[in-house]
Amino acid sequence: MVNWNLINGLEGKFSAQDVRKNILSYIILNYPASQVEFIEREDKNYKIDIRGGANLIFDFKGQFVKAIN
Repeated sequence: MVNWNLINGLEGKFSAQDVRKNILSYIILNYPASQVEFIEREDKNYKIDIRGGANLIFDFKGQFVKAIN
């Protein structure tokens, strides 16, 4: 389970709200009308599974890294 309220990174603390906005904005822009099946926190990133589609990888600041189909 991801704790969206407090995020620490190598460069110090940063806003969890900004991370959510970045990820949400990317998904709305690139995968409109899609559903997020799950969000998983991995060692250095977040993995977002789009139902019936790609797995999206974002860094801890919410910046898109890559899509895995």
